[in-house]
Amino acid sequence: MVHRRTVRKRTVALWAIFILVVLGVTAQLLFTNKVKYALAKNVPPHLNLEYGSLSTNILLGSITLEDISLDHNAQLFNLQARQIKVSGLGYWALLTKGDISVSDFSLNEPVMVLQKTKTDSTKTPSNGSKKSDSTRIAIGNFSINNGQLEVVENPSDSTQLSIQDINFSVSDIHFDPETAQNKIPFTYGNYELHTQKLYYDMGPYEFLQLDALQFTPEESHITNFVLQSKYSRDELSKKLRVEHDHYDLAINAMSLKQFQFGFETEEPQLHIQEITLQEPHFQVYRDKLLPDDTSHKKLYNQALRDLPLDLQVDTIAIQKGTLSYEERLELDVDPNSLRFTELTATINNLHSKKEGKVQVNAEAQLMGDGFLSLDWSFDPQSKSNDFLASGTLSDFKTESINPFLKTNLRAEVSGDVNQMYFTISGNEVKSTGEMKMNYDEFEFVVLKKDRLGVNKLLTAVVNIFARKNSDTDPEGYRYGYFDVERNTDKSFFNYLWINLKAGLLDTVTGKGKKKTD
Repeated sequence: MVHRRTVRKRTVALWAIFILVVLGVTAQLLFTNKVKYALAKNVPPHLNLEYGSLSTNILLGSITLEDISLDHNAQLFNLQARQIKVSGLGYWALLTKGDISVSDFSLNEPVMVLQKTKTDSTKTPSNGSKKSDSTRIAIGNFSINNGQLEVVENPSDSTQLSIQDINFSVSDIHFDPETAQNKIPFTYGNYELHTQKLYYDMGPYEFLQLDALQFTPEESHITNFVLQSKYSRDELSKKLRVEHDHYDLAINAMSLKQFQFGFETEEPQLHIQEITLQEPHFQVYRDKLLPDDTSHKKLYNQALRDLPLDLQVDTIAIQKGTLSYEERLELDVDPNSLRFTELTATINNLHSKKEGKVQVNAEAQLMGDGFLSLDWSFDPQSKSNDFLASGTLSDFKTESINPFLKTNLRAEVSGDVNQMYFTISGNEVKSTGEMKMNYDEFEFVVLKKDRLGVNKLLTAVVNIFARKNSDTDPEGYRYGYFDVERNTDKSFFNYLWINLKAGLLDTVTGKGKKKTD
C-alpha cells in the first residue's frame, strides 16, 4: 500500500515536472518568437536592423542580441555592436499598461558612425502611430562598454569627432508623456563617463584632442589636453586670406568640480564650480605680412553676453603656465617671442547672464626676469563694455626684452625698471589711465633698417625727450597720464598694449609730475 502511494506520488511529480518543462519551453519559444516579431515589425522603416543571433531567458526577463548592425537608409548613421543585452524585463507593467521597464540595458563594443548634416534628411519619417506617446520607459541602469564614436560631415569627408574606448553608465532613466515635453525628454540619476583619445575638428584651421577623460558631475579629470593649428606656420599662411593666429596649446592636466547642465529655461544652462588648469603651455604666432582682419572684435563683456547659453563658472585656476607670442613683420627676419613664465591666475565669477563682475588676477615672470601682476575686472551685462585693469612690474632688467623689441620695433632699450604701477579704465571705444614708474639708466636705441647697427640720429632725438632716471618726486617716481582710442578691429589685449605703450611714452618723455586735485 505504501509502495503504491509512493509510486503514485512519483508519477504525479514527474507529470508535474513534465508539464512545467513543456510550459516553460513553450513560454520560452513564444517569448523568443514574440521578440523576433517585435524586432521585425516595430523597427522604423528608415532603419535596417540585422543581427547574428538572438537568445532569451523568460525567467530572468533577458534578451540578448549578438553581432548587431543598424543602418539608416540615408546613411545618417551606422551602428555595429558585438552585443546588446536587456535584463530584468518587467512583464506585469508590459502586459497591463504597455510600459517598458528593465533593470539593465547594456551596449557592448559598439562602433557608431554619425553623419553630420544640415539638410532636412535628418528628420525621421513618422510611422503614423501615436501609441508611443503614452508609453512609459524605465531603465534602472544603461551602459556602453568599450565603445567608439565617429562623426563625419559626409561619408567622403574627414572625421569631425572621434572618441575611443567609451565607457558610459547612467542610472534611473525615466521617459513618460510629461518628460517628453522637456528639452531633455527624460530624467536620469547618476552618470559617469570614461574615454580615451578624443579628437575634435574645430574648423578649417584648428583641432582639439585629449588622451583621457574621466567624467562625473562631482569631479572630472582630463589628461594631455591639446588645441593646435592643423598646419605649420608657413602652411597656414599660404591658406589664409587675412591674419589668423597660429595656436599651440598643451595642458598636462585639467580638472572640473561640480558640473551641472540643464534646460530650466529656453537656453541651456551650464554651471561649473571650479576648473583647474595645470601647467598650460600656450604659443601664439601671427603673420603680420598677411592682410589685416578688419572685422569687429568683441570685448569680453559682449563675447560672454552673446553666448547662446547661461554660463556660470565660479573659479578658474591656472597653475605654472607659460605664454609666448611672436609676430612676423618682415619676410627675412625671424621673429622673437614675448614670454610670460611661471604664470598663475585666478578667474572668479565668469558668467554670461548672471550678475556681478568677472574678476581676473594674474601673476607671471616677464621674459623670465621681472615680476608682472595684472588685476582686471569687467561686467558682462555692461552694454558699454566697461572694464578696469591695474597692474605692477618690478625688478625688470629691460635688456631681457630686447630680442622681441629688435624684431618688432627695430629698437632696443637698456636700464632697470625697479617698480611700475598702472591703472586703465575704459569701455568699447576709449580709455584713460595713469602710470608711475621708478627706473634707472633708462635709454632707447633705434636700430637701422637691417637691424645690424644703430641709427645714431634717431637714437639721439628719442633720448633728448626721454628722462634717463625717474627722479621727479622724493620717492623716485615719474608719473604719466594717457587717453587712448580703441581700434575696434583689434583684440582686447591689443587695446591693453596700446594703453601701456601710451603710458610708458608719457611717463618717460612727459613732465613726469603727479597731478594734484
